Amino acid sequence: MKKLIILPLIAATLAACSPVNKQLEEAAQLFNSGRASDAVVIYRAAAVQGNPEAQLQLAKCYDFGRGVEQNLEEAVIWYTRAAEGGNSNAQDNLGTCYISGTGVEKNLEKAFYWYGRAAENENPSALNNLGLCYRNGEGTQKDDIKAAACFLAAAEMGNANAQYNLGRCYFHGLGVPNDPVMAQKWVTEAALQGHENARLFMADNNWQ
Repeated sequence: MKKLIILPLIAATLAACSPVNKQLEEAAQLFNSGRASDAVVIYRAAAVQGNPEAQLQLAKCYDFGRGVEQNLEEAVIWYTRAAEGGNSNAQDNLGTCYISGTGVEKNLEKAFYWYGRAAENENPSALNNLGLCYRNGEGTQKDDIKAAACFLAAAEMGNANAQYNLGRCYFHGLGVPNDPVMAQKWVTEAALQGHENARLFMADNNWQ
């Protein structure tokens, strides 16, 4: 019985101490100290070796022009590699690239697909984005009930956007019963996290 407990702990410890993870920690420290271009060199080396987290970070560097010249097409390439490697944040970001046509041709079906992949991995941002797809009928058939369910799952994980969207669902009775109390509860949760639209919504409805 002890072996069953100890062996996974040993494996987790070895993984945490792996050379690639140390490289990523070093890159993050460089990035945070203002040496973004040096961090990119490390991210690229690990990304080429197939590390999904490094691929995600390199994609973000290209996406926002941090430490490297902005290149949205290159960002999509690395988001895709990380997404295919199972990184849920990359899957979510790739979905956003497809839904907005940023760095790639706009494709709502692919956006919905990647949001769905990330949502399966319980990514709260992706769950909220998947809910928006259902609400707006983007890449899938419009379904207010599924939209509200996605918003609820993400809201319970603390995602402010989802909390705001869920509050509006309750306010308008979209996919859930019309319930002003629940509407105020979730919009307030979002506002407490600094969600500006939630604050404005509260003010418009004279909610304290």
